[in-house]
This record gives sequence, structure tokens and C-alpha cells, in this order.
Amino acid sequence: MAHFEPSGLPTLAVYSPYILREEAVLLGVELSLYVAEAMFLLCDDISSMLIFCSKLWRGLKWDLKSSSPVVERLLRVIHLVYSRNTKPKNEVYQIGGKSAQGELMMTTLENFDGGMRDLHKLFLTLQVQGSWADGRELTSSIEEMLKKVEEKLRCANGFVSDVVEPGLVCLWKTLLDKETEETWTREEILIDLFQPLIKQEAAAKH
Repeated sequence: MAHFEPSGLPTLAVYSPYILREEAVLLGVELSLYVAEAMFLLCDDISSMLIFCSKLWRGLKWDLKSSSPVVERLLRVIHLVYSRNTKPKNEVYQIGGKSAQGELMMTTLENFDGGMRDLHKLFLTLQVQGSWADGRELTSSIEEMLKKVEEKLRCANGFVSDVVEPGLVCLWKTLLDKETEETWTREEILIDLFQPLIKQEAAAKH
């Protein structure tokens, strides 16, 4: 609901749905940037990076279902960063063992998971025009998760967020737009992303 100042010009209320929606998009972008940063840290060992991405996405998919718009956007974020910024040239994948960075990234899964779940609840609140007080509580919870992830990712030297941010903003801005046509289907993304892991597992069985 618009409020009117003495001058007669309307201003948006603090808990305006528009403001909350814009904040939700920004939080989605910020969470995605941290996912991209984690992928950047692991890109020297693509196997570890894909395992990290798989655990993050599948953990949410099992509980929230793949039809959740937030789960769907997370998959597209991972694929965008993978295909444009971290995918090895000439399909050459380095398969390594356990690393300090890999183990560190695994400790962020719980924080990413919590942030994405709260973001899912926030977008549900926006879709049904629920309580804006509930929405504000969720944004605060997501911000706390972001702080915890930030503390663990301080070692990501060389990561340039400006390179990946524009694409992520476009993905999240269309989250509530049901008319958006996606370039890649979910099945195509899953094959492109996780085929190396499938081949690796198949080779290990022989």
C-alpha cells in the first residue's frame, strides 16, 4: 500500500510487496554468487566441484522437489557458472583426491542449504501474498546464512564477481515470471553437468 507524504507524492511502504520481491531477487543473486565462488575454488578439480554441486542441488530437490522455482534456479545458476566460467576446455577433467579446499566447501553445504530453503519459503510467501512480517523474518535468516558462508569463503583469491553477476541477476529476476522461456531444459542441464560423474562412477565399477 502506498503512503502519501505531505507533498502529495506517494512512497512505497517499508513492507511493500514490491520492495520484498526486489530484496528476494537480490538475496538470490547474492547466494548464487557465493555458490559461484565455491565452484571457482574447486574448479582445479572438476570432480570435487561437481560432487559439491550435486550434493547441494539434490539435497534440496529431495525435500523441496525439483518443481520448486528456487531449486530450478539453483540448478541453472550452477550450470551457467559451470559452462561459462569453470568448464574445462577440450572436455579434459582433472580427477583428484581430497583437498583442504574441497573439505572446506563441504562445510558450507549446510549454510547454503538453509539459505536456499528460506529463500524458497520467501518466494512462496510472495506468491500467495502472505505476511510481510514473515517475509522480513526470512530475509534476516538468509542474511545470517550469507554471513556464515562469507566467513568460510574468504580464501577465494582471484574470484571476480562482476564477471558472473549479470547472468545471475537475469536468472533471478525472471523467477516469478511464468512466461519465461528457458534456453536449456532440466534434462539437458543434468546431462551436461553431471555426465563426467556418471562416467567416473561407471569406470570405477569395471
